Amino acid sequence: MPRRSDNVNKASKEQGRTSRGPTMIDVARRAGVSQASVSLVLNDTGGVRVADATRQKVREAAEELGYRIWRRSPVGSGSIRTIGLLVDDIGSNPLSLNAVEAARERAWKDGCVLVVLPIHGDKDLERCAIDLLMAQRLVGIVYQSYFTQELTLPKVLRTANIILLNCYTRDPNVPFIIPGHADGARGAVAALLDAGHRRIGFINGKSSVEASRHRLEGYRKAHEDRGLAVDPELIRDGDFTIGPGERETTVLMALRKPPTAIFCASDRTAVGCYEALKTLGLSVPGDVSVIGFDDDPLASIVTPPLSTVRVPHARMGEIAVEYLLGRAAGERAAGSVTSRIACDYVARESVAAPRRRAPRAEAGTRRRVRAELPLEAGK
Repeated sequence: MPRRSDNVNKASKEQGRTSRGPTMIDVARRAGVSQASVSLVLNDTGGVRVADATRQKVREAAEELGYRIWRRSPVGSGSIRTIGLLVDDIGSNPLSLNAVEAARERAWKDGCVLVVLPIHGDKDLERCAIDLLMAQRLVGIVYQSYFTQELTLPKVLRTANIILLNCYTRDPNVPFIIPGHADGARGAVAALLDAGHRRIGFINGKSSVEASRHRLEGYRKAHEDRGLAVDPELIRDGDFTIGPGERETTVLMALRKPPTAIFCASDRTAVGCYEALKTLGLSVPGDVSVIGFDDDPLASIVTPPLSTVRVPHARMGEIAVEYLLGRAAGERAAGSVTSRIACDYVARESVAAPRRRAPRAEAGTRRRVRAELPLEAGK
């Protein structure tokens, strides 16, 4: 037995065919092109290049079918202008919401509505979202990624007024904005070196993630700047979450020569680091200095407040919208946007000069911890 929603959808489709005539899908089939191409041509979307032959085929098909564009009623002196934001995952990373909210505010300041469409890596959903946006009075599109990564854009977007946020493509004509992970990490480790630390542990994120590789690069570069060698046993892999921060801190502090400071690739990892040090009877920053990365809200409420590296998500969202508005108004050339945005060090209360003696947990705690750790950690 069909569900009520199926009956409603069927009735709606039948009504659409009888009362509203041919659809954009019908035009696409007749012309032998994608629905997105039909939308671009018939809506006369600005800032997008469509081949003359394609335009001709679409217009002829529309005329043959008697297709007419339905447009929304005007609001005030003009139709609603839309900026689309396609994002792969918005719920898993609360910090990315800062970029979305800042983009929304900046868009509305210019009389535009930001339409946010999560696509969750689903290509079919992505195609539907693009079609939906192309049917609006579209100013441009922000394409945002959860992780900093290289990606391949759908063909229909490559000539659109678009900017990539926290991701990039090899096409030099497609502008992007990504955080300066390496320089941010370099600045954080430099702050620890300036405080007098020489054995600095590093708990990274997943090695497969580009941000992790760049933050490790910054950690190494800060040592190179001072002519210092990096001890490989001080580098541990985590996954940006609390659990590995706690586990890998325990491993680091069980070393024969433990670190006097620990740099964490995320603030959540640093929270786990705090917990492990507390369990070991060590204080922050009295025994061990700690720095995180991201400037998560957690950073300012833990005790002591965590020094960290701020990823300026909100500013990135603003810049993205400002670029699209400038391009649409003809005030900016394609690609004229800062590609890498600075991640600044934020000093709070978790860094101090190292003690003259290396931090050591009490003997009983060290024995218990070593017994629970893999053999490699006790070297």
